[in-house]
Amino acid sequence: MNRRSFLQVAAALPLASSTASGLLLPARAESTAFDRSIVRQIARDAAGKPFKAPDSKLPDNLKNLDYDHYRAIRFLPEHALWRGEKLPFEVQFFHRGFFYAPRVDIYEVANGQATRITYRPDYFSFGSTPPPSPEVDLGFAGFRLHAPINRPDYYDEVCVFLGASYFRAVAKGEIYGLSARGLAINTGEAKGEEFPLFKSFWIEKPTANANSIVVHALLDSESAAAAYRFTIRPGGTTVFDVEMAIYPRTNLDHAGLAPMTSMFFFVRTERSG
Repeated sequence: MNRRSFLQVAAALPLASSTASGLLLPARAESTAFDRSIVRQIARDAAGKPFKAPDSKLPDNLKNLDYDHYRAIRFLPEHALWRGEKLPFEVQFFHRGFFYAPRVDIYEVANGQATRITYRPDYFSFGSTPPPSPEVDLGFAGFRLHAPINRPDYYDEVCVFLGASYFRAVAKGEIYGLSARGLAINTGEAKGEEFPLFKSFWIEKPTANANSIVVHALLDSESAAAAYRFTIRPGGTTVFDVEMAIYPRTNLDHAGLAPMTSMFFFVRTERSG
């Protein structure tokens, strides 16, 4: 990749994700050259500058959603990325609101070109919450991958990226358990834990016979920026191959790579073995 190509992509990122109010008319989706080195270059460049808090501004009716109202906002499967193309994966998106206020920009990568996926309110049903204006470009909160791992005629949810740097996955015949994080900083520290977040994703369009999918992610926080490349292989055992490069802004004295976490109810009567 040459310098001109990188500068085009680096310039496109803030155009897509940063505004004074977070409420812009949807920009025309323009494609820029993309390869696996670009996210590392963006992360390295970001780490050389002061941290900028994510865009968390939302319309008034979405600012203070409770759990039930947020849960009622559902992505409509007929709008899934690659729906009807007979590919082994589809992508659905999560709406912003509740705990998930920070804007996340998501790009489709095809034929060496990255194109931002523009938010549209008609991708969702909103329950009793009034939908935002069609002119508002909110971005997304995250996404989930679907693939036919349990039966050939149904695309199961197999992987979710939602909230901070959290992600989780399931295998054939299983249900969700542990969640993972891209990076943990100052866990258990008296001064308070820092929660890095994935602020942008690039999802590579799979071929018709692919058994894996590649997702690139840009992470950012007060202490570091980082680039990730996930190769995800769902099936009887779902496997994540993860490549990462961390670019600290400060000394990372208490950092954890690939930390796992979960919460569950437990009573003695349900203990087996």
